[in-house]
Amino acid sequence: MKTTEILSTQFKYINNNSQEFLKICLPYFLLVVLDSYIPENSLVTVPMAMLFYFYSLVYYVVTTLMIVNIHRYMIIEDKNYYSFKERLKPTFRYACYGILLLVISFAPVGLFYASFLFFTSAASNILPESISLIIIGVSFLIMIFCMLLVYPSFALILPIAAIGEKVEVFKMWKLSKGFKLTIFLQLFIVWVVFLLILTPLYMWIGEGLLYNLFSSFLFLLAYILVISSLSKTYLLWKDERVSQLKSV
Repeated sequence: MKTTEILSTQFKYINNNSQEFLKICLPYFLLVVLDSYIPENSLVTVPMAMLFYFYSLVYYVVTTLMIVNIHRYMIIEDKNYYSFKERLKPTFRYACYGILLLVISFAPVGLFYASFLFFTSAASNILPESISLIIIGVSFLIMIFCMLLVYPSFALILPIAAIGEKVEVFKMWKLSKGFKLTIFLQLFIVWVVFLLILTPLYMWIGEGLLYNLFSSFLFLLAYILVISSLSKTYLLWKDERVSQLKSV
C-alpha cells in the first residue's frame, strides 16, 4: 500500500468516524486552546515556574492518552477512552517508550545545537575555523541521520506499546524493514502540507482569534492523521509478518 493511499484512506476514516475522534481528542484540543488564551498577566498567584511545570505534566499526560486512545481505537477498536483501569498501564508503557524514542531520534538535535554554539563562540579562538566547521558539519549529518532513519526504524514500537503487545526494541530496526520509508514520508507529507496551508494564512490574516482557532484545529487534524497512519502501517506490517510466518 502506497504512502498516499495510506494517508487518503486514513483521512476518509477520520472523517467517517469523526464523532469517535472528537471524544478522543476533545480534552487535548481544549487544553491547546486554553493555553492560547491564558493572559500572561493574569491574577494567578501560583509562581510561574510551578505553573509551567504543572501545565507541562498535564499536557504530556493528555497528549499521551490521546495517542494511546487513537492507536487502540484504530487497531483493536477499544472505546474505553477514559477508563482509569483500562488506560493506566498502556499509557504508562507508551510514555516510557515514547520518551526513549524521543531521546534516540532527537537528542542529536541538541548535539548539533550545542556544537554550533560552542564552536562558533568559545572555541573560535582555540580551533581553526575549518576544524570547527567540520565538527559542526558532522554533528549536522548525525542529526539528519537520526531524524530521518532512526525514528522511522523504531516508530512501530509506539502502536505496539499502546495496545499492550510485547515490544522488541533491539529487533525493531530489522523487523521494520520495508516500512521505514513510508513512515518517514507520512510524517514529512503531512507536516509539509500543514505548513503550506498555515503559512499563507498567517501572512494574510495575521495572528488573532480566527487564526489561533483554525491553526489549533489544523494542527490537531495533522497530528491525528500522522498517528492513525502509523496505526494503519502497523496493521499492514503485522499482516505481512503473519504471511511470512505462514510461508515458512
